[in-house]
Amino acid sequence: MRTFIKLLLLVFTLGIISFTVKSNETETLLTISENVLEQNQSGITFPKDVKAIIDAKCMNCHKPDARNEKARKKLQWAKVPKMNQKEQESFLKDLSLVLEDGEMPPERTIKRNPDMALTLEENRVLITWVEDEENRLKGK
Repeated sequence: MRTFIKLLLLVFTLGIISFTVKSNETETLLTISENVLEQNQSGITFPKDVKAIIDAKCMNCHKPDARNEKARKKLQWAKVPKMNQKEQESFLKDLSLVLEDGEMPPERTIKRNPDMALTLEENRVLITWVEDEENRLKGK
């Protein structure tokens, strides 16, 4: 009987853990998790100020389950930690181009939701971060 109770408690505990992990998967897709940011120090790193901008202004469209197919395919922040160094360097280069050209977020997005526009300060923070990360990845 004790073995049955222990087994029942173990199954119950594993069920709770599984439910918690499953519940957190959606949240992880919406934001870049702290663990992911810290786990890949040899790759792209995300300081808190940069992470806050990305979470607020980029992740809504550039996530695996985004409605816009084009945005879903480009600048996939959730995939960055899994990229090799060359892919991360390419990601940063693409990001640099859209930031410097003022292409992100697109005008139609800003018209629908003006809060999504990057401020001059946010744009400066992201561009500086991209340049620093490019140099760091290249060992400069």
